Amino acid sequence: MMRRWWLVILLVALVPMAHAAGAATGPGLHAFLDRNHVSLGGTVTLNIQSSGALGTPDLSPLQKDFQVLGSSRSSSVAIVNGKTSRTAQLGIALKPLHAGTLTIPALDVGGAQTPPLSLQVGAAPAGGTGRVGDPVYMETSVLSSSPYVNEQTVYTVRLFYLPGVVDGGMSDPSADGARLIPLDRDHRYTVERNGYTYRVLEQSWALIPLRSGPITVQGPEFQGQQVAPGNSGTWFIDPNTLFNNPNALLNGRIPGFGKAIRADAPQARIDARAAPAHAGTPWLPARDLQLKLTGLPANGEAGAGVPLTVTLSISASGQPADALPEPELPPIAGARVYPDQTRDTTDDSGQWLQGTRTRSFAIVPEHGGSLTLPAITLDWWDVVHGRAEQASLPAHALQVGGSAAGAASASMPPAAATSAASRNAVPAPASTVATPAYHDASGFWRVVALASLALWMLALIAGGAWWWLQRRRTPPPPPDAQGRSGSTAGAAGVAPDADGGEIVAKADTHALRQETLEAARRGDAAACEHALLAWVRASHPQLASAGALRAALSDPAQRDAFDALQRARWRGGDAAAGCALVAQAFARGFAWRDTGKPATAREAELPPLYPS
Repeated sequence: MMRRWWLVILLVALVPMAHAAGAATGPGLHAFLDRNHVSLGGTVTLNIQSSGALGTPDLSPLQKDFQVLGSSRSSSVAIVNGKTSRTAQLGIALKPLHAGTLTIPALDVGGAQTPPLSLQVGAAPAGGTGRVGDPVYMETSVLSSSPYVNEQTVYTVRLFYLPGVVDGGMSDPSADGARLIPLDRDHRYTVERNGYTYRVLEQSWALIPLRSGPITVQGPEFQGQQVAPGNSGTWFIDPNTLFNNPNALLNGRIPGFGKAIRADAPQARIDARAAPAHAGTPWLPARDLQLKLTGLPANGEAGAGVPLTVTLSISASGQPADALPEPELPPIAGARVYPDQTRDTTDDSGQWLQGTRTRSFAIVPEHGGSLTLPAITLDWWDVVHGRAEQASLPAHALQVGGSAAGAASASMPPAAATSAASRNAVPAPASTVATPAYHDASGFWRVVALASLALWMLALIAGGAWWWLQRRRTPPPPPDAQGRSGSTAGAAGVAPDADGGEIVAKADTHALRQETLEAARRGDAAACEHALLAWVRASHPQLASAGALRAALSDPAQRDAFDALQRARWRGGDAAAGCALVAQAFARGFAWRDTGKPATAREAELPPLYPS
């Protein structure tokens, strides 16, 4: 009896603890940094997201290692398959107070706790040809100053510019003895330097040394234009200049009222190390490496003479695809192997390159029984832990059913099988029955090629016959009020509407409209943009670019939806939300500013690289 009372007391005591644990995580609470590495003097943004209400966090734990510069709030709504989801986000701008590995502690947000985060803060880099106070100057840094040969590190360039800089371009860096691959991870933010507020454009490259020893990286050069200040300290612009060139200020090109500026990034140096003596071959330095084999039957069974297609892929973090070895299967006893072409992909959207090489193989068992695919291994060097590693896939055993004779009869075309059945009274020699249908690879692929050609020709003939029948069934167009034939309009794919206008390619625009809305409902931003541009070009060929389309729209909701789709495509925005806005705004077609007057080239121009 006493034991039961102790159990009840324990359960009652655990109830508030379980409630506190549930509140510690919070419903849909997520925290992340906009970047994981920053130099001293720079800023980083801590983002806190919640699928529900987002309260105000207690920021006092951050004051030990950071200066809190400010915060901003935003919210978004996404509609996917008829379900509406809302997300609230809080962005907190932080400035590290010292270099090293800093920890952003857990923050209390309305009773919920964010997870702790880690941030690498490097020393303040040396200045370039410019200095603080100049309209523009540049800095460079390298994540690792002593990488191995063929090991990827990160080379970063930061362009600091004042608000008066309205236009410019930057060249690419170069290095003798190293490879530079641009990374798709540009950042834009602001910093305070000696009382000046600079805007910063940060670009990064994957730096891969190709030889050991010292290597110098020549930094890029920036050339731009700065609006000249007047005597009163404000930006002076002649009204006549703006009247004659209404888009001059927007494009950052004001004749006679700007001066050319330039800055050179400082050189960066690394000392590449040779491969360790005990590293083995091949020399493949990476942060992580994976082998993957797909396509094997789940039941472990295969058929004699029946091709089995498997795919072998090699994926490595910190290496481009062309630096990885070509996927190969070891020799398989009792089977013929026919490799396909290798497919290479390199993802450069993060800090580290992610290279993948993929290759398919057709495995044709020669006879029934047991078939073993040997184990696959690949040696590589772990640069994170500084040691040799080996990626491996275990051996796989398959049970092959049937025989070469059974495979031959199963692969035989229907006409040949019928002829063989009619000759059943005459037994075939044993050697003929045991011969496989495809005695070599060339014979197998020749049959496949001939069958594909025959199907293609049959489809072509059927399409031609359908077109001829449709043409015969279509009556000639009636003459118009002047007695002229309507063949010209029919040839152009144009039909008059009720108001005397024209509906251009009505069937095509309807199909393209449906394709656009379907892509939007799927949340596929790339397909949605392509279908939307194809839809508008079907009726307005002069709108040949995204900028021209946006300038021609009169409905602000349609322009906002198109902007959201562009942000999802090119700036990492919410693809589902952008597609949902497109589906809602363009459900009934386009709202043009002036259907008889397409957007001019000036209206279709994109905004400048560095807007003031």
